[in-house]
Amino acid sequence: MGQPDTRPRQPLCLLWAIPYLLCAAFSHLFNDPVSHASFVWLPSGVAVGAYLLTARRHWPMLMAGLFCAQLILTFIWRGQAATALVFAITAALSSLLAAWTVQRLTPREGDVGFVAALLAGAVAGAASSALLGGGWLWLAHEAHALLRLRNWVSSYLAGVLIMTPALLGLAHFRPRRSGGPRARDLALGAVAYALLIGAAFMTFDGDMIRNLPYVVTFELTYLPLVFAVLVALVWGPLGGSLAVVTLAFMVLYQSGQGEGPFVTPDNPWQALLATQAYLAATALLVLLVNTLRSARAQSLERAEQWRGRFELALAGSHQLMYRYNPQDGSLELAGDVQAALGAPADAIRDLDALLARAHPDDRARLSLHWAARRAGTQDMTPLLFRLAHGAGGWRLISDKGSPLADFDGSVAVVAGMWRLGELEPGTGDVR
Repeated sequence: MGQPDTRPRQPLCLLWAIPYLLCAAFSHLFNDPVSHASFVWLPSGVAVGAYLLTARRHWPMLMAGLFCAQLILTFIWRGQAATALVFAITAALSSLLAAWTVQRLTPREGDVGFVAALLAGAVAGAASSALLGGGWLWLAHEAHALLRLRNWVSSYLAGVLIMTPALLGLAHFRPRRSGGPRARDLALGAVAYALLIGAAFMTFDGDMIRNLPYVVTFELTYLPLVFAVLVALVWGPLGGSLAVVTLAFMVLYQSGQGEGPFVTPDNPWQALLATQAYLAATALLVLLVNTLRSARAQSLERAEQWRGRFELALAGSHQLMYRYNPQDGSLELAGDVQAALGAPADAIRDLDALLARAHPDDRARLSLHWAARRAGTQDMTPLLFRLAHGAGGWRLISDKGSPLADFDGSVAVVAGMWRLGELEPGTGDVR
């Protein structure tokens, strides 16, 4: 019997049309009712995130779904079949180009270069969107076409930089079967998230900041940013994504109501563009924090995997590895110390503990051997000695190692291997 096909089914890509439509409905709330200009367009970030999270073999189906969603939206809002068709084609191709650019420029998953790749992809998508959509507006002799084109580019860029990292962070979250974050981290993240909501409401609420000087109200905009970064540090990528999405919807809604530090009396729509620039900067900062945090976690995981493989190889070859630091006198053992000596790895922390567990007949030779190593003597002749086993008896060990010199000629470290021999009968008493 063949293996079952575990790949995601292609029609599931069409589900991305749901968040696309929801974000479009939210963005439509901020359109100019006179010129129908779009100052906020979050669906661009949803589309780019959808492409990045979907296998390339499913991109045609995904593009068809997003094309139909945009076609329906534009036709309902504008009632012009030709314009709806052009805008749908523009949205599908520009988002596809943006996602392709990000994938082509990203060095590897979790790398800091993803931030630069996302910026390049957003610019490429905005440029193609402006070229196609703006060209149609110019051909159709739309009023204020250049002004609408500027808003188009700004809203597209902001939508990608705000929503795409949030979607990637949410999609890469994997719940653990056991363990998970500590209660302290959960509480600290919850406090930071609550402070984020409170700071965002206080900063962008018109009634609360009306009596404050402009300098103070503008400086208060840094508070939500600090709490968003703190949530990302404590809760990880999922928390950072949640913080950015929460901040985006709160701040955009309040700015759309004519509140907040970015509102100017002569041009209330300018506040939405400034707010999106603020949110894009916040999203990029949180993305950078998440990327650095993920890179560190991946490095630690790879190091732990290599350590596990190395200790498994040591156990399979019946050997232990040691490292002695002459500066502080510490002795570290790696391998299955419990099986070899019947004691935990930290039972032999220094030379005194080693000599204490050595067979009484071998202590003098072992002491002279280590004194020569600390003095820098390069003698690779194996030394045979016995160590007491926790279950009784004496473990025969062949020690082969040498001191490593520092730049000034002094001994920096003594490293080597213990090859494990038979377990000789005896009481194993250490006297």
